Amino acid sequence: MKALSRLLATGAVAGTMLLAAAIPASATPAQANYSGESYGYSTATAAKQAAVNDALASAAAAGFSAAQCRTLGVPTAYRDDLGAPRTVRPAAALLPPPGSVWDGSAQVQCLTQPVAGTVALERYYGQEHLSGTGATPAGYYLESSLGWLYTGQVAGTHALYACKVWNSTDTFTSVAGNCEGQQYVAQLGFINDAPPAGLASRPVRRCTVNGEHFDSNDLNCEGQFAEGVLGYALN
Repeated sequence: MKALSRLLATGAVAGTMLLAAAIPASATPAQANYSGESYGYSTATAAKQAAVNDALASAAAAGFSAAQCRTLGVPTAYRDDLGAPRTVRPAAALLPPPGSVWDGSAQVQCLTQPVAGTVALERYYGQEHLSGTGATPAGYYLESSLGWLYTGQVAGTHALYACKVWNSTDTFTSVAGNCEGQQYVAQLGFINDAPPAGLASRPVRRCTVNGEHFDSNDLNCEGQFAEGVLGYALN
């Protein structure tokens, strides 16, 4: 995919620019992760859901609504064969006999919309890495938020597109409407050309690992190969 790298080198803003300084005042953080746990449930499914609910309760205490939060990663459940006494959340119930209970663990990520007319750009993982907006695609789970895109073009922004390599499962994001000669999937939104004045932002860089594309806020591509900066998403 040498053509992808060449286009990014000329079509996107390059360099390691500092993030914009101040996050707008809000009753809640711009972004935060919350963990939840559950103990003593009769099924793995119930333990996972209770752990998610526990994480959402922590988020609510910080000022987030459930609509602002999404499950991060995959909730887990495991058999508690000991049945040892412990603090039970959310209920104060007696634990069933040893060997017959499930404990759970989950994490949620919550976001505060920075300005009206924006949508969250998120990174998912399933059969490959995928960046998108909206509902989590079937068979994928949320890895992280990459920031916020404008839904309509404003001054100082350019369009960002979802694309797919022909005859491949590999998806990638691009600043080119023709997807650099590859398969067009959708327009995701509009991303800042450079860090916008007065709004916190972060770079979105396109990367590859073992020939597969993914996006990251890390300018070093999390130790993988960097192709170029796509733009700057709002925090």
